[in-house]
Amino acid sequence: MKRMQRTAKAVSRRSSRAARAMLIGMLAMASLGSQTALAAAGDTGPVYLQSVGVLAVADGGHLAGNMEIEVRGGFTLPPGVVCDTRYITTLQATDADLRMFTLLTAAHLKGKSVRLRITDDPARRAFIGRCSLMWVGVDP
Repeated sequence: MKRMQRTAKAVSRRSSRAARAMLIGMLAMASLGSQTALAAAGDTGPVYLQSVGVLAVADGGHLAGNMEIEVRGGFTLPPGVVCDTRYITTLQATDADLRMFTLLTAAHLKGKSVRLRITDDPARRAFIGRCSLMWVGVDP
């Protein structure tokens, strides 16, 4: 009888360990998948720009060299995208050749509307809570 009780306890311990290991594995997989699943991208516009700038000095959570635009009156978020609806901050590495900056500056100075592809992907994020640019188009 005692032997059966010891065997039952041993099986119970092994089952408990296996269940914990399985739970930890599932949580790890869910956290890896959630980063990708939560990232979204989409198009917005036409919008007009209030300002276009590049940060020269790191300050207040911003990194030097990053580009920031302010959309006049804000913008509508594409489906699934979650971020601030007024400011967009983009990593310097995303626009290293300054093509988007040049297009945005020209559009702003000429008062033209632009269309933007934005993402809330944490891997592309330049500032917490803000989207980053992926594409810029200037309307005729």
